[in-house]
Order: sequence, then C-alpha cells, then structure tokens
Amino acid sequence: MLARRRRVLRAAPAALVLVWAAAAAELEGVVLDNLSGRPLARARINLEMIQGGATAPLPPVLSDSRGRFAFHALPAGAYLLSARRAGYLAARYGQRRWDGAGAPVVLDAEARFFAQLRLRRLGVITGQVLDENQLGLAGHPVYAYRAAPPPLRVAAAAVSDDRGVYRIIGLEPGRYYVRTGPRQLEDGRGLLPTFYGQSAALGQARPVDAELDRETGGVDIEPLTGRLARLAGRVLGGPATVTLHSDVGRREVVTGSDGAFQFEELAPGSYQLLALTHADPPRAAWLRLTLGEGGAETTLAPAKLPNLSVRCRQQSGPCADPAKVTVFLRRLEPPEGETVRVEAGGSVSLTPGEYQAAAVATPEYYIESLRLPRAGSLPGRFEALPADSLELTVVLGSRPASLSGRVLDAEGKPIAGAPVFLSAVDPELRSLLEGGRSTRADQHGEYRFYGLPPGRYRLLSSFDIARPNESDWDTPGQAEISLEEGRAARLDLKLTGGL
Repeated sequence: MLARRRRVLRAAPAALVLVWAAAAAELEGVVLDNLSGRPLARARINLEMIQGGATAPLPPVLSDSRGRFAFHALPAGAYLLSARRAGYLAARYGQRRWDGAGAPVVLDAEARFFAQLRLRRLGVITGQVLDENQLGLAGHPVYAYRAAPPPLRVAAAAVSDDRGVYRIIGLEPGRYYVRTGPRQLEDGRGLLPTFYGQSAALGQARPVDAELDRETGGVDIEPLTGRLARLAGRVLGGPATVTLHSDVGRREVVTGSDGAFQFEELAPGSYQLLALTHADPPRAAWLRLTLGEGGAETTLAPAKLPNLSVRCRQQSGPCADPAKVTVFLRRLEPPEGETVRVEAGGSVSLTPGEYQAAAVATPEYYIESLRLPRAGSLPGRFEALPADSLELTVVLGSRPASLSGRVLDAEGKPIAGAPVFLSAVDPELRSLLEGGRSTRADQHGEYRFYGLPPGRYRLLSSFDIARPNESDWDTPGQAEISLEEGRAARLDLKLTGGL
C-alpha cells in the first residue's frame, strides 16, 4: 500500500510532502495563484472520499489569508481534492491537463499529507469597438461564442467602456468567435452584429484563442452598417412576460393589460418568441420567426401549457412498478431552459419548446427504448407545443447486462480511484445513454456498471480526462466489449496516460 501511494504522489504535478502523525489521517495544504505564487485566500476547498464507484463529499472549507487549509480526523481511503475561486479555473489535485479528472490522494490510517494547489486565471479576450473614424464606441455589447457548429451559444459577454474597450472574462481555454451586438446610433445609423474579421457571416469570422493566465488582446471590431429590425406585437389575454431568444442571448419585457410588446434594435435573423401569461394557471405561446430588414408585427394567442404524461412498459407487458423509472426532460429550445424530472406514471406541465428526453431505471432493469410523442430535430428530442397532450413511453428490459473489472497500471497493479468512461458504439444506443456513463474505481481498483442494455461498448480509463469528447476515444488504450442481455461480463482496463 505504501509503495503504491508513493507512486501516485510522485506522478502528480502538485507538490506533496508526507509526514507521519500519531492519530487519524490528516490532509493539509495551500492554494496559490499560479502566475505570482501568492497565496489565495477564501478559495473553496472540496474533498470527496471515494466509496465504491461513487464519491462522498465532506463539508468544504475555505483557505485562510495565507492560502492554507486542513481536513482533520480522516479515515483511511482514497480522496479527491479540488479548489475553486471566482475568476480562476477550478483545480483538481493531480491534474495534468486543464480539463483532467485529477488523481486521488490515498491515505493510510495514520498518514498526514500536505498538498499544493495552483489555480490558473480563466482566459480573457479584449479589444476595441470602433466607429467609422477608428474611435472607440462606448456602451457597445460584445459576445464570445465557442467555435463550434451552429447554433451559436453565448459563452460570455461584455460591454465596451468610454474608450470603446471591452474585456470578456471567465473563458475556459479554447477557440472562440467574437461578435458585436446590434445597435442604433444617435443619428439613426444601424450597426449590425459583426464578427471579428469584419464579417456578418460566421463562415468568414476569424477565431480567437483564449488561454489560461493570459489576455488575448487586439481583437478590434468596426461594426458593419445596415438597417436594423423592430418586432412588435400583442399577447391576447392580458398581461404576460414575453421573452425573445436569439444568438445574442435573451431579452424580456412585461406587457400591460393590453398585452402589447415591442423589441427594438434587432438584427435581421432567426428568433424565438415565448410568451407566458400571468393568469393562474398560466397560458403560453411559442413562435419561431425570421426577421428581415424593417421587422415585423405578430399576435400571440396563448393556449394551455403542454402536458406530458410518462408511461412505462416491459417487453412482456406493463411495468410491475412504474416508480422504478424516472424521466429527465431538458429544454433545449428556446435555450437557457430548465430540466424537469417526472416519474413513470406521472405527468407534468411544460413550458413550450423542444426537449431532450432521458430515462434512468433501477439496476434490475435497463432502458430498451424511448417512444417519443413527436420527433424533434435530433434523436431523443421532441417538441411540446401549447395545448398539446403528449405521452412518452419508456420500454424496459428486465434482464440487464452488467460489466465490472479492474483498472491496472503498466505493472499490472490495481489503481484506486481511476475514472472509467463507457460509451456505446451504436449511435442510437449512445443517444439512449445520453452519450455514455462514467464511474470511479474503488479503493481496490474495481469498477462496476449496472443496468446496461445489450450491445457493443467501448471503455477508457484515464486521469487526464474529466468528460471525454469524440477525439479522446481515438486514444490508444481504449477497449471494446459486447454485452449480452442478462449476462455479467468482466474486463480489466489498462490506465491510459499514466498517473
């Protein structure tokens, strides 16, 4: 045990000093600013004990004015240590990549450890919004979007100061598109949303890289001129809250008793309009629309909220106990939606929109399929429109597969606390599992997955990954296995990337 513990600690990038104490285990440490090396006061320190394939969090503590923290009277075991503070990327002990899962600290019954955690500031993108004379425009909104396929989603935003200088903060490392928002100037001139690279079109935008502990500057934009749009309308049935969603975020107005609303300074493009009346019970209207130059007027006629009932059945007949199935509904459109939980046999009123459905069952079952009421834009999605009465059916299998094994190092020794990721090879099954599952190996390096549908799966174990993306599955060291209905399989994994 001691030899294995020393290997884990030597491989971790944070400094760790071992001092033996006479009582129960203790874990102490310090949190530092990565660039200056100065102590970080009031950082939130989290410690989780690995128990089976899950973690049990201990009450968090704050670092003191010298950046110091301590956890006393700890039982022997494997622990995950992390720290966070506003403006910094959260740090996990043992990380080798900024988005890595981190490595466990393994404590014997009478051990004392000292850990050093260095927090790195989140990335910043800065520049100027310029007018036609290359002078700064004050009070202009600027948005950063992750460089990903459409639809664009705002990652962070800022407003230019009196010199036209903007500073978008709190960015994780990666590539972004930066764009100004629409604006009507005092002389009536309209400024269109414009990407860095002087383009109104995403295809001609210049990406910008954000890095930790660094400001990326010189991202100057002179907004293109054009005619802005106006959207006006009325909600039938009295006062309502009307929300306009677009790729520059959301705008909201509360109507009077006449239901009239108006949005100014809009760029031509695609929008979603959601109205919720203030009646009890509320009524709703949802509209997708495209604005051209000049704008449009519309009338919204709210109807009762869509109602969704959840049913379940087994392959051979109705469910013996519907309470063993829970469905989660996440609203995707309009964006910035909520997640709703409903048990099989129950029903729920929804805000209109497009939802992603996922289901979980107790380990003696597996989810064979989800029968959705109305197909959405992608697998697992459905639309809930005003006045709809919908039914979602969860089909259960009663003979789930299970998978277990050990995570081993290069010498064939088990590794405590190793993250294990599982993903289905078949795209439809992957959608049913919401992309995949993950667990942690226990104190003896054992991992376990229960309640799996039959099919072919790929597995990967690495301390370098917190949430695998598709490119991570190309890493050498992944394993594949076919699982049969009702059968327990076993597969040992080699740790990828080392400790």
